[in-house]
Amino acid sequence: MVIRIFYLVVSVFSVAMVYLAIEEPYYSELLKGGEVSANMQMDAVTDYEMNATVVNARYEADTWNRYSEFDEFIKFRAEIFKDNKEHNVSSDKAFYNGGRIILKGNARYVNNENLAFFSDEVIYSTATKVATTQTPFTLTKNEDKIVGKALVYDFELKKAYIKKAFALIEQDRKR
Repeated sequence: MVIRIFYLVVSVFSVAMVYLAIEEPYYSELLKGGEVSANMQMDAVTDYEMNATVVNARYEADTWNRYSEFDEFIKFRAEIFKDNKEHNVSSDKAFYNGGRIILKGNARYVNNENLAFFSDEVIYSTATKVATTQTPFTLTKNEDKIVGKALVYDFELKKAYIKKAFALIEQDRKR
């Protein structure tokens, strides 16, 4: 009988210790699980933007993670056909939040007017149609090449504002 009472006391003590360990602030932080996890994940995604007669764009990503605040695309690629122009965009990662697109890691833009842009990070606003980068970049058009530290490019006005630029401009030598 004494042994049964001893086992009962030990089991109550064990349960009490587990409860107290969970109540310890250091342990409760571990059990909270403060990790942010995706609400939805899709692999090998291809999305088409189209109207009744024509496809306007094709977007591809190896992985698409949808979180509550933003969308994340891994190995992002896009082909956009608007106003008789073809725009090709790619990056290692892309983030979409409202009207803001952030391209990170080998961000690349090429269009059919021989304009090419390369940088490590680009932020594009769909509302203003302005792309900005605060990282070193290379911009080429035909044989002209510009290397700089920061850039703001307005796609509507076709104007670029460049910080610390180095330019190589090909000139027509015929007179």
